[in-house]
Amino acid sequence: MMRLLFVISFFVSFTLTVFSQSSFELVSEQRVESNRFVVDDLGNVYLMNTTGIERRNAVGGGVFRTSEMQWGDFHDLDVTDPLRPFVHFPATGKVLFFDNTLSVQGSAIDLFEFGYDNVEWMCGSRGDGYWLWDARNSEIIRVDRNIKRILSTGNLSILLGSEIRPVAMMERGSFLYLLNSDNALLVFDMFGAWKKTVTISAVLNWEAEAGKLFLFGVDGIMRIIDTHVWQTQEIALPVMGGRYSYHSPFLYCLQEGVLRVFKLAENARN
Repeated sequence: MMRLLFVISFFVSFTLTVFSQSSFELVSEQRVESNRFVVDDLGNVYLMNTTGIERRNAVGGGVFRTSEMQWGDFHDLDVTDPLRPFVHFPATGKVLFFDNTLSVQGSAIDLFEFGYDNVEWMCGSRGDGYWLWDARNSEIIRVDRNIKRILSTGNLSILLGSEIRPVAMMERGSFLYLLNSDNALLVFDMFGAWKKTVTISAVLNWEAEAGKLFLFGVDGIMRIIDTHVWQTQEIALPVMGGRYSYHSPFLYCLQEGVLRVFKLAENARN
């Protein structure tokens, strides 16, 4: 097991903020039975509720469903690999894999059987593996496709001198992002080494892609952070209080059982 040392500690402040009072054009609107959703890189929309997951395209066609949710509460479907999305059930340690039509692939993996009995968060890695958050040891563990440990960070609460209580975790591009309960966004490289901590405004939800972070604030503002230079652009959202996903040029919004798809106006900066 590899343990990594952290030798530099700093917080990041953005050097530039550009506010763009942009407009969005409504492309489609459809009623759905869901309270959360994710969108993959292929434009498929996965709608989730307590009993199942439904996949459809942006205009409502190509519908697939699954109700294989018998292992308890689950976090959002992980679509890091859009051809192999998965769901993690933290209370029971089960991990269930699908293809992009939501057909179950093989038997559920039991993390407990691999010795990981307190994994509260799990996310995919495009480096052909997975990241686990071990709450008991307050550490991030990287495993391969066979759930074999590759590396671990050591106790982050001790190393960083603050309590780590993740509310989300995601890898995109060359970074792993961990959103803490105190609105601190911890950034790690692909070797699990901590790079920086960014203090952000309160968000309803967030997502990342290679080179960019998208933060959907409770104040009705979408903040797009360029992670190459750590500069940010702010764009007013069309609806307050919705759950959002942005895949240029489309903005998806789920609010009170209605999924709306907007397109950023031609004159808007994105």
